[in-house]
Order: sequence, then C-alpha cells, then structure tokens
Amino acid sequence: MFCCWRRKQLQLSPPQLSPPDVLTTRRNKPSLMASADLTDGAITLAPYFKLKDAEAFKQIWKADYAAFKNKDDCVHYAFCFTDDNTRAHCREAYTDAKAVLQHLANADEPLKSVLNPEVAELERLEVHGPKAEIDKLIEPLTPLGCVFYTAEWGFRTSHPAMGQDSVCHVYPYFSLKDEEAFKKMWKDAYPATVAAAAEEKSHQYAFSFSGNTASCRESYADADGFLKHLENVDAILKAVLDGPAELLRLEIHAPPSEVEKLKPVLAPLGGEFFNVEWGFRNAAP
Repeated sequence: MFCCWRRKQLQLSPPQLSPPDVLTTRRNKPSLMASADLTDGAITLAPYFKLKDAEAFKQIWKADYAAFKNKDDCVHYAFCFTDDNTRAHCREAYTDAKAVLQHLANADEPLKSVLNPEVAELERLEVHGPKAEIDKLIEPLTPLGCVFYTAEWGFRTSHPAMGQDSVCHVYPYFSLKDEEAFKKMWKDAYPATVAAAAEEKSHQYAFSFSGNTASCRESYADADGFLKHLENVDAILKAVLDGPAELLRLEIHAPPSEVEKLKPVLAPLGGEFFNVEWGFRNAAP
C-alpha cells in the first residue's frame, strides 16, 4: 500500500529516574477547544538532536526530568532515541504558547549543557499547533531556526495519566504538489477517522501545515492501533500519494517493543525509528 513511500564525559551522578508526579486531572483551557474541526489545541514542541556523547546527554536530561517543573501545563513529555544512540527527539506538548515558553525557561540550563559541542547539537526544531498560539511563538523561537506548523484540523481523545508514557507516535510528512486537493481528500476522510478513534485506540490525530509541507501528528495506544488505522485509510492514502502529494519523511516514536512490531511494515518505507526511554503523560480531559 505504500509503494509510493519511500563532552568530554560529564561527571554527573546518575539521578534516581522517578517520573514527576503525574496529574490525574488537568485544567481545561480555552486553547484546547480551538474550532469545530480543531478540538486539539495543544502545542507540540519538537526538538531533534544529533548526539556526540549519548551517555552525557541522557544524564543531563534525566537529572532535569527528576525535577520537572510546571508539569500541570504539560500534556506529555518523553525522550526517544534511535537504536544507535546517534539521534534523540523529545516529544513534548503543552497546553498553550505560554506554557511552551515557561518550559523553555525552565530547561535553559540543561539545554545549554547538552548543546556543548562535545555532547550534542540541535538538528532541527518544530512547533505544531493552532495559529493563535503559533503566532505567539514566532518571535521568540525564530532565532532558534524553528519551523512553524499551523494545525488546521484534529482531535485528542480522553485518557488517564501515565507515569511511563507507552503511547506510539507516528509522524508522516508530505511534500505538497496540490495543497487544495490534499486538504480536501484528508478532510473528507476525517469524519471516518474520528468515528474510528476507539477501534484504532487513538490518542491524537491532527494535520498541520508549513509552506508546501504537511504533517500528520498521530498517536495510538500501541502498534496494533496504528496498523488498524493504516488499514482504515489505505484507499485515501494511496489516492493522495498518487496525486497531490508525496511522502517526505516518516517517523515512528514508540516503546522498543512496539517499534519492533512496526519495523517489518515501515522500515522498507524509509521509516525512522526512535525508542521511548522515559517520559509521562498527564490525563487528557
């Protein structure tokens, strides 16, 4: 169905990696109810790192994680790594732009530490979310080379909190040849995706756009849920890739056991796999 895809060692004492207290409830904020088509108002912050010293990198961020601040404004937060520990991604989301900026202020010191040339470098930085919140982040994040994706439609389902995040995130990126046709095809298919949320064990599903690039931020309880979603969107996906778009990149961020289930299907398509090592999710209302 996818035939068209294709520091010197820092002397830090390893902290006790106990996850921060995870909230079982979270304040509903107006930004989480953006419009009829976009009911997920969360802001996704997506930093990617190239690692020179993976051990030092992990020690720094684990120490910061043990003292995580303002966690009530965080939707989810987890660090993921490639099998060879040469790349890392922090999949994180916040209730609004203000919470993103607060987190960046909280993480200023560990970020400076990991960006020591002997530890890691920032490969790229993205932000995905509703336009009203994205607009608040353009000025502060542009100096970091951030790419801004505006979410146009999407949802997030209700789920309890997780002390250890075990959700599977999948991020297909598309290069658009006919943006209008691309959006029409996926928006026409959107009601069926919403209706299938329980069957697919969906946690999140949203399309966002930056120039001629589209991204679908989607997540599922496990690999089987994602594979059911692929089955359900097979026809529309083939039609999209046969006309208005081509696959630009495909990322999978999940626990190692779920990554292994997805490799046989997605590795031949150029999938980039990241294993979740630590992280939490607050309850989704």
